[in-house]
Amino acid sequence: MAKENSVSGKVAIITGAARGLGYGIAALLGRHGAKVVITDLDSEGLKAAENTLRGDGVRVASCIGNVAEVPAIEAMITAATKAFGGIDILVNNAGGSAHTPLKMEDVTEEYFDRVMDWNVRGTFFCTKLALPYLKKQGGSIINIASIAGRAGTALVSPQYAAAKAGIIGLTRNLAHHLGPHGIRVNAIAPGFIKSGPRVDAIWKTRNEAEVLSRVPLGRRGEVADISEAALFLASDASRYMTGAVLDVNGGFMTA
Repeated sequence: MAKENSVSGKVAIITGAARGLGYGIAALLGRHGAKVVITDLDSEGLKAAENTLRGDGVRVASCIGNVAEVPAIEAMITAATKAFGGIDILVNNAGGSAHTPLKMEDVTEEYFDRVMDWNVRGTFFCTKLALPYLKKQGGSIINIASIAGRAGTALVSPQYAAAKAGIIGLTRNLAHHLGPHGIRVNAIAPGFIKSGPRVDAIWKTRNEAEVLSRVPLGRRGEVADISEAALFLASDASRYMTGAVLDVNGGFMTA
């Protein structure tokens, strides 16, 4: 790999990394020499992920926690700095639709707040609490958004779309605020990705052929499609990029 694509020796925190996109990103950054700190709500899944990564030769630490709770985020930051001495890369991956209904008519205040907490609140406060370390030497923040925040579609819930649009807005705003500190802030907006059993269960409720007819490449994406985009944004290969949203969706946004 070219030197400018290297993340060797850098410390990366990846939230929501017990499985799916978060795990894929952690594994790829680790294979390229990063020291990774993985976090998740699922203690058993997190431990299994940590063991697998360590068995693959990745330097890894883990911390159980909910990104919607500031004390838990503080513990994550402490775990990262205690294990590896600093923070160079923050991947705000934790989020999702939080098991809430698809239709607005069925969304309660509790459902709405849960989605905002898991996505917008978590991204905001993880970033805030990592800043003192990132400001010391610059770094890269990568926020995981979604096509749901980029275009209207009935395939996802309105609260999820609002949350992911909020993450995109936050990304662009922070690019201005943090650029003078040498901190780049970018987002990835995945399309329809094969990211695990939970997403596969959702797909069983959709007409897959009809959905994929709107994707020019005609298929769902793989976890590697997102993790490789994250590697690019984490490395110096993207050193003059900030405030950008990478659409990794097989061309869905062109349809």
